[in-house]
Amino acid sequence: MHENKKALTARTLVALLPAMVIAGQTWASTSLVQINQQQLNQLADTLDVKYRLLSNMPEQCPGSTAEFCYHAQIEITSPFTAKVDGWKILYSQVYPATQSKSEQLTLRHFNGDLNHIAPSNAFTGFEAGKSQVIEFWVASSLLNEGELMPNYILTAQGLEPKVIKSTQSYIEQDTRLEIKPYAAVSAKTSVMQSHPDDQYANFTSAALFENYKIDDYLVDAVAHAIVPTPDAMKVFSGEAPLNLSRGIKLQLSGLEYGDVAAALKRLDALGVKQTYNGVAVNIIVRGKQQGHSGAYQLSTQGGKIQIEAQDSTGAFYGLQSVASLLSLDSMQVPAVSVVDKPRYDYRGLHLDVARNFRSKGFVLRLLSKMSAYKLNKLHFHLADDEGWRIEIPGLPELTALSSHRCIDLDDKHCLQPQLGSAINTDRDGYYSIADYQEILNFAKQHHIEIIPSLDMPGHSRAAVKAMEKRFYTLTKKGKHDAARQYLVSDPQDVTEYRSIQHYNDNTLNVCMESTYAFVDKVISEVAAQHKKAGSPLNIYHIGADETAGAWVESPACKKFIADKSNDVHEVEELTGYFIERVSAMIAKKGIEVAGWNDGLSETRQDKMPRKVASYVWATLPQNAHKVVSAHARRGWDIILSTPDVTYLDFPYELDPKESGYKWGARRTNSKTIFEFMPDNLPANAEVKKDTIGRNYVADDRTQVDENGQFTHQPLPEGFRVTGIQGHLWSEVVRKDHLAEYMLFPRLLALAEKAWHRAQWEVPYNYAGEKYDHTTGFLTAHMRAQRDQQWQDFIHAVGHKELEKFDRLGVFYRIPNVVSKVIDNRLHASTIIPGLPIQYRVNQGEWREYDQPLTLKAGAEVELRALSPDRRRPGRIEFADITGTARF
Repeated sequence: MHENKKALTARTLVALLPAMVIAGQTWASTSLVQINQQQLNQLADTLDVKYRLLSNMPEQCPGSTAEFCYHAQIEITSPFTAKVDGWKILYSQVYPATQSKSEQLTLRHFNGDLNHIAPSNAFTGFEAGKSQVIEFWVASSLLNEGELMPNYILTAQGLEPKVIKSTQSYIEQDTRLEIKPYAAVSAKTSVMQSHPDDQYANFTSAALFENYKIDDYLVDAVAHAIVPTPDAMKVFSGEAPLNLSRGIKLQLSGLEYGDVAAALKRLDALGVKQTYNGVAVNIIVRGKQQGHSGAYQLSTQGGKIQIEAQDSTGAFYGLQSVASLLSLDSMQVPAVSVVDKPRYDYRGLHLDVARNFRSKGFVLRLLSKMSAYKLNKLHFHLADDEGWRIEIPGLPELTALSSHRCIDLDDKHCLQPQLGSAINTDRDGYYSIADYQEILNFAKQHHIEIIPSLDMPGHSRAAVKAMEKRFYTLTKKGKHDAARQYLVSDPQDVTEYRSIQHYNDNTLNVCMESTYAFVDKVISEVAAQHKKAGSPLNIYHIGADETAGAWVESPACKKFIADKSNDVHEVEELTGYFIERVSAMIAKKGIEVAGWNDGLSETRQDKMPRKVASYVWATLPQNAHKVVSAHARRGWDIILSTPDVTYLDFPYELDPKESGYKWGARRTNSKTIFEFMPDNLPANAEVKKDTIGRNYVADDRTQVDENGQFTHQPLPEGFRVTGIQGHLWSEVVRKDHLAEYMLFPRLLALAEKAWHRAQWEVPYNYAGEKYDHTTGFLTAHMRAQRDQQWQDFIHAVGHKELEKFDRLGVFYRIPNVVSKVIDNRLHASTIIPGLPIQYRVNQGEWREYDQPLTLKAGAEVELRALSPDRRRPGRIEFADITGTARF
């Protein structure tokens, strides 16, 4: 359903909240009666709501031609008879229904992910214990509970709305994972298959057991492991390790204590104190700017630790490698010499705090963890449709209105309750100027650059609504010029459109000078905050992605296009014009412009600054290599952001209980990231699959159309990407500790790819090559090398790094236990070795799993893994008795 943008605010309450009636406590009359507040409260407290998946492969997909669709129902049950009418239930659903069916209910899309259920004219009221059901079809697949947002809102005109208690999620005491009692996603085997060609139905627990099994690994090798893997290391096995239990004594040359204080603080937290009689740690910075920033040499021989580096960042990383070498059980580091340098200059993480807010404390803790694994860029996504999270002097409306969401639907005092956000205890907020200064200073201490992003012109609903609020407020005061100064929407625009996230009012109007005044104001203020903190704004990410269909009926844009001096002749050219103009504005301030590849692709190269960073988020099967090549040939820096590898808001595994979006990848765990070859994107077709597990072809050879024009060319000779970053989008991440769960431990694998180039990776062929699962450029020898190095890496994670996570309070994901019956004995393991595993039979007591179990007929066996400190269990799994997991 499209809404007229101009009239949306005025019509909102009338269209969405008509007069409502509800019966009293006896609720036995034959007619439907008017509601009062007490009765609404009682319904909210007692209605039982279930969102039930019926099929991921229905016979038909009504209202859609999509390749995927799912069939579901929402079931609403009252424990007593309620002859009511006029109520509405607002709820969030990622994708709107294409069609619905019910005898007595209606389902409508409102805006964004907000939908509403209401009684139809045939509604006769609730009967005690009898469900009211509405069926619907959605042009997507439903593979886990992550997309099922909580906090359905029962509302009525003139009354205070309430959240239906049965739709509230809660945190389970033992695992501290989010539980959704309203989510009725069916058995694991049925949600794994979303298409007749879906290969992931074969990913049973037994199959994963075979994939993750470890044969005869020498755990002693973990002692000298460093994460991420250094460029070169020599181990002196005949020399005694250093015992750091008595502390360390620091000697610095060429740097200040503050340059490495954050690394020393981490060592202190791990039990390595600074003492007068500690092991000598000599750190020398030569000051010769040669090669890569962050390069260092480390020696732990001869009873001391020696670190030499060309800059303070390298010295900092040398200490972080000492922390990685440290074994907590013995407080020892082995005798080694290390020569190390980073693979990429840009090693980043994108953090979305707009959709669901992350506390300042979370950001500071995250920066500390990033630096421990030598990541050096935080791409800070501070504004989007659902929230504005940074204070801008002179524009208080941005945070006063758009930093929080509530049940109010007219956007006059807050933003609409998108993403199931009716209860906003820890999902609302913003960073004050003081907060942002603290974050910038903390990042600098950890050798991390903050790259802010305030998405525009699309993904800008929070800004649009805040500036509309400013406009109306100042207009009422008669301050008409000031009211129009930063207005970013055309009040006369009646364009009907829907963004990729289904908003009809989320795009800045790029034809108004006041829009550019707003953009300039915001960027200037953010740059001023960076300057004040002593961390100059070197690169700014404008977003520039996913604008679709806006401005067609805007009088301002019609006038702008009619003006031939603007060099814009069609409405389709407006996005490119906006990006070009804003990029020039940013470059004039001495700042490098960055953006997502799809928006940047709409620009004219001669209208763009010379230095541009393109963040390529096309997936590997969707020809990411072609996008990289096209932008590389424009001379732009490339930051790999391929979702099927780098998006850490996707599920770890194929499990309906695992949260995460899945449009780019069904499963993204440490192993799938470790196997990525970032310098040769097309070669990944030999080992990667598409979203339903099918093989694909990546043709990187020169290609021309029928007119002889190049449609694709390989990378320019010698070109290498600037870097890679992970991404945590936050639509389905409602708690700080659950954000950690999505990041760790797989962020360590991302850090591994960013820092270390493995010898087994297929080198890029600048002449062009075609790859698929049958080509053998990744030879058997190279695969064996890869598998061995994977074992080295994941054993280091399991036997050393997770213990440090426990010590430092990191809420990482404890992996599911996979199992297989071999010779009538149940074998169990996890993707991460070294974790304690427990089992119980027929709901009995938990016991230690230390050897394969002999099965008994009819027994039901459950398995779970524990953290190394044994204080936290992971999710319970049923043993794969038959080769197909039971859920």
